[in-house]
Amino acid sequence: MKRNRIGITRDRSSLNFAVSFVLFLSLFILIINSSIEAETYKSLSQARQAASKTKSQDALRDVLLSAVSQLSVRDGIALCQEYEAKTDQNLKAELRGILGGLYLLLGQTKEAASWYIKAASIDAKYTNEALRLSIAIGDQKNALALLKNESISPEFKHIFDIWLSLYDGEYASASSKARDALAIVTKPQLRRELLLLQYFADFGEFGAGISSLVKDFPNSIESDLIIGRVFPSSSLMLFLGFSWIKGPAPLVDYGVTSNNSQIAEEHSAASGIQWLQAGYFSSKDNAERLSRNLTNQKFKTRVIELKNQAGEPRWAVHVAAEEDWKKTQSKLKDLGYESYPAGN
Repeated sequence: MKRNRIGITRDRSSLNFAVSFVLFLSLFILIINSSIEAETYKSLSQARQAASKTKSQDALRDVLLSAVSQLSVRDGIALCQEYEAKTDQNLKAELRGILGGLYLLLGQTKEAASWYIKAASIDAKYTNEALRLSIAIGDQKNALALLKNESISPEFKHIFDIWLSLYDGEYASASSKARDALAIVTKPQLRRELLLLQYFADFGEFGAGISSLVKDFPNSIESDLIIGRVFPSSSLMLFLGFSWIKGPAPLVDYGVTSNNSQIAEEHSAASGIQWLQAGYFSSKDNAERLSRNLTNQKFKTRVIELKNQAGEPRWAVHVAAEEDWKKTQSKLKDLGYESYPAGN
């Protein structure tokens, strides 16, 4: 079947969906940290008032970054869009990158891509994010233009070229390119991605794939994806687990034990509260960190230990819902957290 570059054919729809999904999840989520002693901003109007009183670009930057880290995602977007046009080039690029990350938190990929592309037009450090998103949404024009950017390292050019081949259904070419890149790339984080891409390519060509990921990187998220042990739980949280991001990922197991839902339901019944699951982790520390973050946002939370099919421990983070649980789910989504009723 003949088609345009980065198109998707029906013949391999399930594989191309997986490729699209994993690429989408591979993008870097911008996490805003400020080393300054931050003020507290409880509302968008309060942040606007503080920003309007600043006397320099540095002071404005401090206010905006601090406020965005405290406000809801949508209020953060409103604040950054309001000041993006009023700043110098350096801060403008940073705000555009933040906007890309915030839209990504909401799952609005096209808007995220647009802002990252705008940021990359000023500062090349945003090129990788812009390129990944352009490929993920099938934006042929921008993807090919960004791929020519001299700021992209040779290793990443190899990776992006393989992604494009996969999107074209050129599985033999993608597999060959991955093998060639693996012969010269030594960084473990990049090798993990290349091995995953090679697996996708071989699966697309032969209907099956063999990868050394499980042997070489047995504890990686890529390895767990290949053997079907885990699957990403949401488009926000999963960015944290892939090879280009340091730290373990929140996961949802394909083969959870049959009594996990029963355990969650028993917890709910005992407490008389409807709970929403906002995270599922292979690391207890990460589960407790999310629980603390949500508690700081005035949510009531708990962490429950469960088991996957292999008997390995997993930790679920639950949030107590209001009488209408969808209102709590909406509030969590505004803060960038996907959730669903626990036990369902």
